[in-house]
Parts: sequence; structure tokens; C-alpha cells
Amino acid sequence: MSIFDRLISTLTGGDGTPAQPPAKTPTPEGDEKRQRFMGRSGAESQPEPVVEQGLAGGPSSIWLHVQPPTQRLLLVSDLGVATGQELTAKMTADLHRLGWCEEIAYHAGYDQYWKMPSQEAILRTPSLYEIPTPLLNRMKLETRLVKQGEPRGFWMHVRVRSEDELSEQH
Repeated sequence: MSIFDRLISTLTGGDGTPAQPPAKTPTPEGDEKRQRFMGRSGAESQPEPVVEQGLAGGPSSIWLHVQPPTQRLLLVSDLGVATGQELTAKMTADLHRLGWCEEIAYHAGYDQYWKMPSQEAILRTPSLYEIPTPLLNRMKLETRLVKQGEPRGFWMHVRVRSEDELSEQH
């Protein structure tokens, strides 16, 4: 018997008999009330609204990492950390309104040092994400070559300004 004959007999349920569908298990009456239709629960229970947490009222400064494959921003615990929380829409809006990028770092591997962007390109990275910055000559810049296996890419140190500070500047 060839492998194809075995496959066909396995799928059909035997040598010449068609496969039988699995038997349904009986459901108690209480389960029928809790069934979902098109992803929605019954009218008896409404899901709690999801409250997005913003940056306002949180820490006064944060580190953001630009994921190299997707170019998305992650909220990380410190410089050199590449895993963290992806920014929500509320966090991004707060970042555009309250953020002030004071420092930027770029880590490249020894094998990729020749591909490292220029200092000006590194300093302009926050503007790609619409994060306000001081004058380029007042920003702190760090570039480093890292060993294989260590996180690479851009990190931005952003100070979260208070509403009072924003009103004083305008």
C-alpha cells in the first residue's frame, strides 16, 4: 500500500467506507443561554469599557525604543532594553503634546558600523515621530557599537512635561 493510499484511507475513514463526522456532545440548557453570536455576548452582560492609560500623570521621563523591523515605538524601562510596552493611541497623543526629547542613542553592531547613520540623521529621528525637541546642538547624543545578540537601534529619552509647564511656554 502506497503512502497516498494510506492517506486517502485515513481521511475517508477506512478502506472504502466514508468517514463519519464526530458526534456532538449534548449541551445543558444553561449553556444555550450563554452562547455567543458573532463574537457578542448576550444582552445580560455588557463588557467593561477599556480605559487607555496615557502618559500624563505618569513618570516624568521615559525611554522609547524604535523597533528596527517595524519602526514602532516601545515604552522601555531603560537605555539598551529592547522589550517593553507598545504605545497606545492615547500614549502617542500625549507624547506629541507633552513629550520633549532630550537625549537620543543609537546602538549598532560591530558588523554594521559602516551602515551607521550620520549624527544629523540620528538627531532628527524624534521629528519623524513628531516628538518636540530642543535645538539639535542642545540634544545629548550617544552612539555605541554593541556585541552580537545585544539590542540595536534607536532609543529616545523623553521628558514628559506637565500641563503647567506647557502653559508657561505659550
